[in-house]
Amino acid sequence: MIVFTLTNSETDEVWVGTARDGVTPEARFRQIQDAVALGIDHPFYHELKAFGAHAFEVELFAAVEDRLEQQEMVEEALDTYNAKSLVGIKTVRSGTTKAALAPKPKARPRATASKTVTKVTAKRTAKPVKEKIATGRTGSAARERAIKAGIEAEKAAMAAAKAKRVQDEADEMKKILAALDSRGSSMARR
Repeated sequence: MIVFTLTNSETDEVWVGTARDGVTPEARFRQIQDAVALGIDHPFYHELKAFGAHAFEVELFAAVEDRLEQQEMVEEALDTYNAKSLVGIKTVRSGTTKAALAPKPKARPRATASKTVTKVTAKRTAKPVKEKIATGRTGSAARERAIKAGIEAEKAAMAAAKAKRVQDEADEMKKILAALDSRGSSMARR
């Protein structure tokens, strides 16, 4: 996932947007430009109509691994540039679903006889169901980093406890040797 900025070279206003993995800032800006024709009401679309696409400079601000990092980077970019947010900007008309945007399958001729319908239904239910197998890792990168940080902190705490224990033993040994030396050995005792 990425965080990018769009800077209006004429007004020096900065807009901060996001895009999914595999989508470049330039490609996302093109999606936004294409959506201007839909007549969606958003302040950025008004600015884009007024100044044109050539007035905007597209720059990558950050590439991140998860949504939490993406939110943090968006907040940082907004604070850094005193910018406006494009997060959640609509690029399709409201009420348009993914199904409506998908290409339509070719219509099949409908069967009129009930026997034909029964045969088709029997064929559909006879197919074996494929078992879904998970691919890749299922955890998030943020959780993995938190776990690794916890393990490192635990290791550091154990090492510090061990060093303290060793130091305490060394101090105790010094006290014992000092006590033995203070008693001293005299020639008279020998």
